[in-house]
Amino acid sequence: MKLVFLVLRRLFFSSQSNFLFKITNIVSIISLALGIASLNVVLGAVDGFESKVSEKLSSINGYASINHLFEDDFLVDESGLPNFYNNYKSKLVPYIEKPAILKSKYSSSNVIIYGLDNNNFKDFDLFSSLNAELETISDNDIIIGSALAKNLNLSIGDEIVIFNPFISKRTLERNKLLFLEIKEIYHSGIDDYDSRLVFIPMNTVQSYFDLNNSISGWMSFDPFLDIKDIDYPFYQLSVKDRHSDLFEWIDTQQWPIIFIFSLIALVSYFNLMGSINILFYEKRFNLAIMKTYGMSNKKLSVIFIIQGVVLAFIGAMLGILLSLFVIFIQEKFHFISLAENIYFVSYLPIIFSANNAAYTLLFSLICSILFSGISLVYLLSINPSKILKN
Repeated sequence: MKLVFLVLRRLFFSSQSNFLFKITNIVSIISLALGIASLNVVLGAVDGFESKVSEKLSSINGYASINHLFEDDFLVDESGLPNFYNNYKSKLVPYIEKPAILKSKYSSSNVIIYGLDNNNFKDFDLFSSLNAELETISDNDIIIGSALAKNLNLSIGDEIVIFNPFISKRTLERNKLLFLEIKEIYHSGIDDYDSRLVFIPMNTVQSYFDLNNSISGWMSFDPFLDIKDIDYPFYQLSVKDRHSDLFEWIDTQQWPIIFIFSLIALVSYFNLMGSINILFYEKRFNLAIMKTYGMSNKKLSVIFIIQGVVLAFIGAMLGILLSLFVIFIQEKFHFISLAENIYFVSYLPIIFSANNAAYTLLFSLICSILFSGISLVYLLSINPSKILKN
């Protein structure tokens, strides 16, 4: 093996190598770097987009929700709690979900009310960017979405009215209306939520809808929480189950994109074959002499394969560093923007993954060995006597 590395250093890293050979190596490295960088960026964009969308959706509904199979609302007391609740109650947020009509001075709109415990408002990621002190939210406050506020020309501090369309006609008129003040206006970037979903303290919702201590279920905001022992008739619905069409669309779109950019990276390895062929042409007399003096095809093959692996490794590492730089720039300055009302995010999120970098590096080294081997099949079959005669 020492002989192999000695010959490799003398043949390929000598200052006497001609200009064409050096340029070919540089072009091979650059093309590999660009191919690997593009593949890494695309893999990061696919992971980043799915992760960001999942994060946004879970900030509203949680990563999972637990509901009753037969009842929209169920009574919560010590005797009626399911067995699994005691093991996970610190990570479960109770909520109430009810349809209603929201009226302002100018117009009205159908909404979905989410009732939350007063202490849970401050823990919602959806409200993390709001300026209000949500620890002090009162029973007469309401938080609405930015699209709803725009549609109804509402702002913070305005008074609105909640009307239950299913309330009995025999109920007194004063009990049909719930007067609330807008505490804050949230923005999730998802129009369907921003235009329909409103948040009210749970006590107020239970009192207005005459629910006593009933809730609609629990939400979990821990992405790693997986409750296996849920008692019948309760069931768990993950964020991907709730939005299955969206995540199926993401999965459908990602594979053609990854395939296309993998082909782009693969094409760059043809430059590697060209580099090896030029190498052989330049050093053909040296190699022929070494083969004449008894150097085996195996040792010559190792020399060529190491040359290919070295070029591939340098190109892959430069590509990984380039992709890291592109991802950093995109995450900091958001050069690639998206229509938030369509894609749920205002820019293309890209995540740098060490696993993706390792996979592309391994892919690069395997391809370098494969393409070097393809070149060697022809090169090592040439008779050295013919080369020396010419």
